[in-house]
Amino acid sequence: MPKKKILLFIVEGPTDESALSTAFSRIFSSDVVKFQVVHGDILTRDFVKPERIVATVNEEIKAFRGNVFKPADFCKVVHLIDMDGVYIPDNSVVKEDEPDKVYPFYTGTQILTPSPNDIIDRNKRKRDAIAKLSAIGKIGGISYSLYYFSCNLDHVLHDKNNLSDAEKIQLSNSFGLQYAEDPNAFIQFMKTGSFAVPGTYPQTWSFIKQTGLHSLERHSNLHLELPDHCDWTSPHK
Repeated sequence: MPKKKILLFIVEGPTDESALSTAFSRIFSSDVVKFQVVHGDILTRDFVKPERIVATVNEEIKAFRGNVFKPADFCKVVHLIDMDGVYIPDNSVVKEDEPDKVYPFYTGTQILTPSPNDIIDRNKRKRDAIAKLSAIGKIGGISYSLYYFSCNLDHVLHDKNNLSDAEKIQLSNSFGLQYAEDPNAFIQFMKTGSFAVPGTYPQTWSFIKQTGLHSLERHSNLHLELPDHCDWTSPHK
């Protein structure tokens, strides 16, 4: 039997991993599923210029590889990102500064923030980074695909936005447990949900990149990476 290869998921935070890791391990059981948690949005880190984003992602892959793995040990790298409303018009980034409110704050039509110019600059840098990553098929000699959650992962998985860290942890744990025993239900959730953007990989990116509200609305193209069915069955059934 041939040796299993690594399917590496790059995600922003540990709650992403806790929500998805068990279901993915069972869906992609012919591979060894691993996660690289980057603890934030590497597309908008202050010291990362858009022209260096491919190299920055490759650095994360190398950090996972260490001195143990070679590019040939991987079947693919799947990079999951939040859209964060980056394609909305600049005039939809609105100044607001209320006590006890965490910013930026996302609504269905606006991003509220005490510093609109900072968010407008962030949006442009992230758009430029996305343009490069969504058009590239390999990084570091490994097959690579970029998928999105809009406005973010919590929005897609839980239909909730602007969650506290405690709420994110609670919901990600319960979501992970819910689909751990039924990964086929997760596949159906992602493929048949109203948020699943129809079309090919390039078409789903063209859709979310449109200037307007799509990047604030509830959309995802992750379903394109999922099979129609997996063979895993719970030993408890």
